[in-house]
Amino acid sequence: MRISAEQMLSPAMPAPGGSPGTAEDRYEARLHSEPASLAPLWRRLQREGACTAYQRFEWIDSLVRVLAGEHGAQPLLIEVRRAGRPVMILPLVFVRRQGHRVIEALDLGACEYAAPVLAPEIDPSPREAERIWQAVRAVLPAADLIRLSRMPAHVQGVTNPLAQLAGTQRIDLTASGFVLEGDPRTLLKRVCTPSFHKDLTRRSRRFDSLPGAGFVATTDAAEMAELFDVMIAQRRARFHELGRHEPLDRPGFIAFYRDAALGAPGGPVWMFGLRAEGEWLAASYGLVQGGSFHGVLLTMAGDKWRSLAPGLLIAARIMVWAREQGLDYFDFTIGRQAYKRGFNPVDQTLFERAEPVTLRGRIALGLIRANASAKLRLERHPALFERARAGVRLLRRLRAPRSDTNLG
Repeated sequence: MRISAEQMLSPAMPAPGGSPGTAEDRYEARLHSEPASLAPLWRRLQREGACTAYQRFEWIDSLVRVLAGEHGAQPLLIEVRRAGRPVMILPLVFVRRQGHRVIEALDLGACEYAAPVLAPEIDPSPREAERIWQAVRAVLPAADLIRLSRMPAHVQGVTNPLAQLAGTQRIDLTASGFVLEGDPRTLLKRVCTPSFHKDLTRRSRRFDSLPGAGFVATTDAAEMAELFDVMIAQRRARFHELGRHEPLDRPGFIAFYRDAALGAPGGPVWMFGLRAEGEWLAASYGLVQGGSFHGVLLTMAGDKWRSLAPGLLIAARIMVWAREQGLDYFDFTIGRQAYKRGFNPVDQTLFERAEPVTLRGRIALGLIRANASAKLRLERHPALFERARAGVRLLRRLRAPRSDTNLG
């Protein structure tokens, strides 16, 4: 995919744009196509300002290097300033999808949230947010649809200016999590339902009685590499057992998650493992940023370990570990998995900003929302959802190539 010179300038010659106003209060936007051109500013803002783990420089840099080419995606990295001072960095991407041109958050299927990286002491009013958006729009290339979805209302407690824009809508999809506070030793008793905590304690005692039982939390490259391979093997075995399509088999995804973990020292990725009797019972991949832990991937061994519920055990131990590290929020991210209910998570509202620019964009947006609505209805009716999933599994088996069993 190519963007014309009029639509995209090189990192060395970023495209300027601005909102109305005097020189002192005017917001100006510049368009970059490579994270490296913004690296020093980006790292400073994520350290001193407000940023989700999914917009950390290290995470976005891996996305661009590993996944962008696989998806024919062109990064649009927007730097916004006011009177020469940085206001925010907004990572977007240009893609062509089913015949229409889309500008969306730089996500590529690997980010739970869309949000800007905000400079410290930035808290724009709704009116200022509109002017910021005008400056951003002025530097964007032509598209049929501009859509930023799964936006949180706040980023590390700071108001997300994009969620304040007129026309931005609340979506049915929610994230969930809970505040981490108090003594780590009593955390689980305080956050879990009584019956759930009783069951969790029983399983934990069984695990602790096993030879070589232990929990690992690491950013060591060698340990992370081992746990990453364990996690992928466990996940593939489980998806094969369920007859489900493995999303990580999409082009570049395993390479991306590996690169984000091992190729960016000092980045947000931590890996965790639960081990006993010389085997890994469970593995997990999470992100740490700004006092929060975000769960990304969690896998577990089957067979003889299933009754122990190692997935629950590793999740619980990560929560205690997070509190011991001084973190103050545990984010389950998006999804309605049944096990989460036992931890009494609180739902977090998410928002979407959608601007169809052309008729083709309006049609595309209608189809996107119809598909999302249908999926949500299925998820809210588990029996119907399972019947639909069984039908999909049957279709996949029927379409799978048959092996030749004729031996003579």
